[in-house]
Amino acid sequence: MNSSALAPSPTLSAEDAGRLLEQGLTLHRTGRFAEALQVYDDLLARVPGHADALHLTGEALYRQGRPRLALNYVNRAIAQSQHPFYFNTRATIFMHLGLLAEAQQDLSRAIKALPHYPEAYVNLSAVYRQQKKFRQARDAASQATRLAPLAPAAWNNAGAIDMEQNRFDEALGQFMQALKLDPKYATAHKNIGKIRAHQKDWSGALDSLAQAAADPLDFEASYLLARALLDGGRADEAIAPMQHAMRNWSAEDRHKVLSDPEGIAALYGVCGTLEGASMRFDESAELYKLALESLPENELLLNNLGTVNFRLGDYDKAIEVLRKALEAHPRQVLARCNLGVTYVMAGQSEAAIAEFEQCLRDDPAFMPAMVWMLGEKAHIAHWDGVPELRARIASHLDNPANDQAVSSFILMSNYDDARRLMHWTRRSATVAQKASAIKPFADAGARRTSPRIRVGYYSFDFRNHPVAHLTAELYGLHDRKDFEIFVYSYGPDDGHPARARIAASAEHFVDMHGQSIQQMAERIREDEIDILIDLSGDTRGAKPQVMAYHTAPAQLMWLGYMGTSGSTNYDYLVSDNFLSPQGTEDCYTEKLLRLPETFQVIDTKRPVNPHKATRAAHGLPEDAFVLCNFSQSFKIQPETFDAWVRIVEGIPGSVLWLAQGPNGFEQNLRAHWEKAGLAAERLIVSPRMPVDQHLARIGLADLFIDTFPYSSGATANDVLWSGVPLLALTGSTMVSRMAGSLLGAIGLPELVATNHAEYVDKAVHYATHPGELAALRARLAAAKEARRGYFDTPRFVRHLEDGFRQIAARNREGLPAAHVDVAPRPLEK
Repeated sequence: MNSSALAPSPTLSAEDAGRLLEQGLTLHRTGRFAEALQVYDDLLARVPGHADALHLTGEALYRQGRPRLALNYVNRAIAQSQHPFYFNTRATIFMHLGLLAEAQQDLSRAIKALPHYPEAYVNLSAVYRQQKKFRQARDAASQATRLAPLAPAAWNNAGAIDMEQNRFDEALGQFMQALKLDPKYATAHKNIGKIRAHQKDWSGALDSLAQAAADPLDFEASYLLARALLDGGRADEAIAPMQHAMRNWSAEDRHKVLSDPEGIAALYGVCGTLEGASMRFDESAELYKLALESLPENELLLNNLGTVNFRLGDYDKAIEVLRKALEAHPRQVLARCNLGVTYVMAGQSEAAIAEFEQCLRDDPAFMPAMVWMLGEKAHIAHWDGVPELRARIASHLDNPANDQAVSSFILMSNYDDARRLMHWTRRSATVAQKASAIKPFADAGARRTSPRIRVGYYSFDFRNHPVAHLTAELYGLHDRKDFEIFVYSYGPDDGHPARARIAASAEHFVDMHGQSIQQMAERIREDEIDILIDLSGDTRGAKPQVMAYHTAPAQLMWLGYMGTSGSTNYDYLVSDNFLSPQGTEDCYTEKLLRLPETFQVIDTKRPVNPHKATRAAHGLPEDAFVLCNFSQSFKIQPETFDAWVRIVEGIPGSVLWLAQGPNGFEQNLRAHWEKAGLAAERLIVSPRMPVDQHLARIGLADLFIDTFPYSSGATANDVLWSGVPLLALTGSTMVSRMAGSLLGAIGLPELVATNHAEYVDKAVHYATHPGELAALRARLAAAKEARRGYFDTPRFVRHLEDGFRQIAARNREGLPAAHVDVAPRPLEK
């Protein structure tokens, strides 16, 4: 930057004008352009034709990235005085605007007026280089280094010419000479970094690019630094420079970079990091939007932006973006499947199924669409083609070459084959783990030394949710002499009384709502937990990724997800001898913690609704035999429904009482009911209610008939607590045996069937033998009254603690996980 020091106007003394100009130049030289411009404006207000002030205003505006406005000021300066410095500055602006002929003309004028002007030769060399006139460029560069051998810009420019011609060794020599003269010369650092990047030597480029990116106006250097950091496995550090480049580049510059497959892959790498453990979805969405300004119809960018909106819970926006993706790319099955899943979460089941069906027309082997469609068909009793779809899915999953991850939760609702499910789940978990960038903490598995065993319960569901309803009494019953209890809640605080009870009874209640996965893992590690228990698993809203950090030496899964995780992130699965009989250990990737009576805890202190329910109030016939099931609609499979039809047909005067499902569920179910030839009034569907009101109405039923292969867990708890006998149908999977486990712990094993025929026979038998059914109801009431078996929560907690002691002892002795079978404690008299 140069000043010609022209004489000031008579309206301002030369001394005052010089002082103002120097003040502006001081700010200008330190990059404080906005403040410098204020000083120049002040000077120009007093001396409108001050050539230096006009020139320097233009130069500062150019530095701010406002070249066209800058050009206006420099033109005005040249109108006042045709100084070579002004021509050089205007040539720089012309080069930026791509006006190379105009730039060359101005530089020739500057050199003619001032033959020993090295900066003009540097710029002239750059113009020739852009024009691919390398001989002339080299001559101009030689003149610059001759005139200014101590100027790093001259040597950098000479190196740039060699770099343009792929003479990288010569170029590096020139850049190194520039850095000898000025070790902080950012442009030379950048050029060295660009050569190393071109040679795919990202580690060699890293230091040079870090130096270059220190200039906040060099967006290309920031972008290249992000590339180098990604290549070096430092993805978290790559986020800031990528954001800086993307936010400040023009759409044209972004287009140039993102049109390169490696460039857009780098963007995906940064966005994947933002969406991973840090859960910074809004920042990822911002980058995708910026990218789409340059590539508005890019199918993967649109899909990913839709997915991020989905993760942010903005389903309407996700649907809008994914529809746009499909308008441009109608056969993009990934975007279409994601649109279908978004419809699922938005409660639009029919629309979701339509998208999954179209996915499979476009790609018949696309597994996620098959499995999601299977799940959503169950939600609304849309059973057409379900048996064939199950067979198709199983065939694909049995193929060892299949590498598509799918929802094991949906599979558990449809297949009763424990070993097969384990293999399928393990494969999906392996695919998911490979895609995850999470690595275990360096101190994962470190032995704990605290006097008490530290137990952490981790869940999204400490709210109005079955997990909270089941466990509300648990935390306060732990023996604080031996155990220190931490409850880690990362779900929303909905103000439900169950959450309040848990927060009040736990020794440490830690609200982590809104924290990233990494932040939660770090907090849990800081607490030096011995045993961390995931109460949500892979269910809606859950964040099982925390377990991938191995924040505790023993990590358990319990209650929320009833099956093997298939991953190496869990050491133990809480079970019992009925859920997981001896000889079934190979159905799990985890070791089993078998409790002696049942796997499930019960809250015996739950509030009682004082209002007595009546059949009339709930639309139930006073003299009917009421069969009921209040499970979620996805558990009602066509085979179960067929059994229910046979049961109702076999019990004169009986009705089936169900709870509402999603939109379309009741309509479809009634169509199946009518097709079976049953009177419409024998099927009663009631709205769902708050827990206390629901518990009050359950007792109106005579017999609860369970679902299969996904049996009742928390619902079975409610039914048995309400004193209604429950008929279970069990299979080989853990999830199919939940209700049977509870019945065994109460002492009612005769209410467990092992096949559909037996299930139907037992239901009809008990309905037509009221004395036997009354005896079962009396035994159930007596067990509850005596707080015996399943209803003895303090005894359950002691058994759980016995298991924890064995696990903690193994950990503290440095022993690997092993199956733990807890012995039953003597009954207290």
